[in-house]
Amino acid sequence: MGMIFWVLVFSVPLFGIVYAGFTTWLKYRQHRAMLDVLKVYAERGEAPPEEVLTALTKGFSLSEAGVTAPNPVSAGMAKAQGPIHYWSLVGLFAVFSAGFAYASWSSGLAGYPFTIVAFTMGAVAVWALVMAIGLSVKKK
Repeated sequence: MGMIFWVLVFSVPLFGIVYAGFTTWLKYRQHRAMLDVLKVYAERGEAPPEEVLTALTKGFSLSEAGVTAPNPVSAGMAKAQGPIHYWSLVGLFAVFSAGFAYASWSSGLAGYPFTIVAFTMGAVAVWALVMAIGLSVKKK
């Protein structure tokens, strides 16, 4: 049991760090390729066509014929999350908070760590509630 715990404790954050580094490297390569395309037009002394600028700034669409490049940023990711997103987070973290509170209560004195997690999850649920109400009022 002890070995599995330590493997999970250290491998999950390390995987996250490696994944973040890899995606950052891919984004760097993409921006470098974009600059290379613009550099070719600058060396010729020409302004790049509007289609090229649109493709470089907004990405590529897989629905166009002959285009196989992925869209770098989807439209849904670029926009701020709406109130429905935060309402779902309220429900999720409220259930987590209740579950950890029950685990703390049923464990007696050994449940102190569950109490900390329950309060943390409850705080996140309250934050999501404030965001959901704020965005709901703002939309009206």
